[in-house]
Amino acid sequence: MPIDRGVIDQQLRALGENPSWWEQREMRDLPAVLQADERILAISRGKVARPRWMHRSWLVVVTDRRLLCLRSGSRSSWSQVEVSGSLIRRVTLRIGPFRGRVVVVGGGYRYRLLLPRADAYRISSALATIGPTPRDSMPSFRPVIMARRVIDHVLALPAAALQPTTPRVEPPAPAKPDPAVQDHVDALEGQIDQLRQQVDFLEQLLHQHHAAAGSVRKLPAD
Repeated sequence: MPIDRGVIDQQLRALGENPSWWEQREMRDLPAVLQADERILAISRGKVARPRWMHRSWLVVVTDRRLLCLRSGSRSSWSQVEVSGSLIRRVTLRIGPFRGRVVVVGGGYRYRLLLPRADAYRISSALATIGPTPRDSMPSFRPVIMARRVIDHVLALPAAALQPTTPRVEPPAPAKPDPAVQDHVDALEGQIDQLRQQVDFLEQLLHQHHAAAGSVRKLPAD
């Protein structure tokens, strides 16, 4: 059953959000997407950094159940991308000089949300309350685990350094980004994503090797 618009308005006011959110086109479709007992934890507007959607602006909503990205089309149609909280494996926050990136891995996909810096903190914190669950570790995976920890730690340093003292403190208006600099930053982040994928692949291979070795050890002796 869709949620009532008045309930959404109450939830936004409880979060300290401005009523101007109702000027966004996606807000007219949001009541039809949310369930009657679903609660909004954070809201923002930004881009979903995937090839087909890179230049489109989406309404990004985190509820107590899922991550929801919504983009309204013509008339009564809309595009919707969602990831259930139970499927989220990892959430990484990256803060740059002009914007924040929240990387969400879940459901077999990787989503990069490009958001205003202050919103990136709120979206990341909200996602942390619905997932991910801690991943089980195995002794044979120690080199991969250490590599992942190093990568996550390095990427988390800018976020820690720029963390606002209060959630609602807005950062000073950034200077207009240099397109060449931003392209270079995007290229570096793409390389980091490739490194993460290689670590995931190595971890999968080690997991398969460990499972195969365990099966061999269980074979009865002649």
